[in-house]
Parts: sequence; C-alpha cells; structure tokens
Amino acid sequence: MGAAIAAVGLVTTIVGTFLPWLKSGSTTRDSYEVLSLRDLAGLDGVAGTVVTSVWVGLTPLAMVTIALYVVRFPRFAGCAAIVFGTIGGTVALVATVQGDSKGALVGISTSGPVMTLAGAVLTIVGAITVLTSTRRSAVRTSGGNP
Repeated sequence: MGAAIAAVGLVTTIVGTFLPWLKSGSTTRDSYEVLSLRDLAGLDGVAGTVVTSVWVGLTPLAMVTIALYVVRFPRFAGCAAIVFGTIGGTVALVATVQGDSKGALVGISTSGPVMTLAGAVLTIVGAITVLTSTRRSAVRTSGGNP
C-alpha cells in the first residue's frame, strides 16, 4: 500500500513540475522554463548548474524509484523517495508560501507548486509507510516448535 501511495506521489510531483510556476502578464512558465531564467536571478555559474542539475534530475530519480518498487527493493525505493520528496517538496513549499500575486505584472502561479507539494507529501508518506512496515516471514527455522 505504501509503495502505491509513493508511486502516485512521484508521478503527481513530476506532473506538477510541468504546470505553471510563474506568470508574467498572460504568459505562464513551468518550472523548467523558470530555470532557464536563472541568470536573471543571479544563479549563473556553478550554483545555477547545481540547481538545474538537481531539479532536472528529479524525473530520472522518480523513474528509478518506481522501478525499485516494481523489482521489489522497497527499502532502497523508500530511501530514494524520501530524498525525492524532500527536494521537490522544499522547492514547491517555498514557491507556494510566496503565493499567488494577484494583480502583479510578474508573480508565482500556484497551480504547479501546489500540485508538486501535494505529490511530494504523498511520496514521503508512502515512503515512510514502506520503511516502517514490518514483514512477516513464512520461513521456519529448524528445531523450533511446529
């Protein structure tokens, strides 16, 4: 059950990164288009490269995490999902808190950050469920009582 919740959260988070994050006038930009504006925000050079690499790396991390759940490595997948949810959720939370700037020429569009945040929360809840669940073994040890 936890793996299914985490998988839904992973997909929801990635979908949220493609929804509008920034609006200027009648134009909206998703999170990846916002990254292309990083030079304007003073994130050129090494800092900008690291931020871009980590954010763009979320999609492959989500796919690897889902694959780990599918091939039955739930503990590794749970750890990867915690990392994924923490990164995606933190960025989305900051953008969500900044809020929708009604009437401003340039502002944050909340649809992308809110969906990304919701997905990150689901991802973390599912991962914690997987990591804290105990599994009973049907293997009997020899010499024990039947």
